[in-house]
Amino acid sequence: MATPARRIDTLQTIELAEGIEIHLRAAGPYLRLLAWFIDLLSKGALIAVYALLVGMTGPVFGGNVASGFFLLGYFLILWFYHVLFEVSKSGATLGKKAMGLRVVNEAGGPVTMGQSMIRNFIRFFEMIIPIVPLLAFFHPRFQRLGDLAAGTLVVYSRARLDPMMPGPPPLKSVPVNITLTREEEAAIMAFRDRSGGWSESRQAELGNHLASITGMNDAKGVNQVLGMANWLEARR
Repeated sequence: MATPARRIDTLQTIELAEGIEIHLRAAGPYLRLLAWFIDLLSKGALIAVYALLVGMTGPVFGGNVASGFFLLGYFLILWFYHVLFEVSKSGATLGKKAMGLRVVNEAGGPVTMGQSMIRNFIRFFEMIIPIVPLLAFFHPRFQRLGDLAAGTLVVYSRARLDPMMPGPPPLKSVPVNITLTREEEAAIMAFRDRSGGWSESRQAELGNHLASITGMNDAKGVNQVLGMANWLEARR
C-alpha cells in the first residue's frame, strides 16, 4: 500500500493542563524560508542605515570610536534582531509578520527571552553545516535544531481551532475581568467550540478544570465559560 503524501502544513493537537485540547497549525518550510529572506533584507537595511548614521559621527568622535560603535551595533542587530521581535507581543519578526507566522512554545504560549535566544543562537551553528537546517523538512512539526533545543514551534499567527460540533451560544456574553494568558484564552475558546460534541457530564467535568478562572463549577461553570468565550470572540 502506498504511503499517503505528508501534508506540507500540519495540524498539531496540544493538550493543555486543564484537559482541553487546542490545535496549532505548524508552518511549513517554504513560508518560513520566505520569512527568513525578508528578515535578511530587513537586517541588511538596518545595518546600512546604522552604518550611515555612525559614519556621520566619524568627524566628531574620530574614526576609531565610530568603528567601535558600528561593530557594537552590527553585533546587536545580527544576534538580537530575531530575539527582540519574537519576545514582543506579536511573537514575530518582520518577515514572519509578512507571512502570517509567529513563534510560540510547544504549549502554544509566548516564548521567553531564554527560549528565543537558544533557538536563534543555534541558528549560527546550523549555518556552519548547511545540511542541518534541511532536516526540518523531515520533522512532523518542521522544527529546526534550534526549535527542538528551545522547545519552540513556528505556527500561523491565526491558528485555527478544529471544532467537532459548536456548542450553543449563551444568552449573553460574560466580560472577562482578569488578565488571561494566551493558553487560557485558547482553552476557553476550544471549550466553546468543542463542547457541542460532549455530554453534559463531560462538559461539567472539563468546565471544572477552569473553575480557577470562572469561579464556578458544574452547569454554572459551563455557562460561565461559554459566556466568556462569547465575549472574547466579540473583541477579536
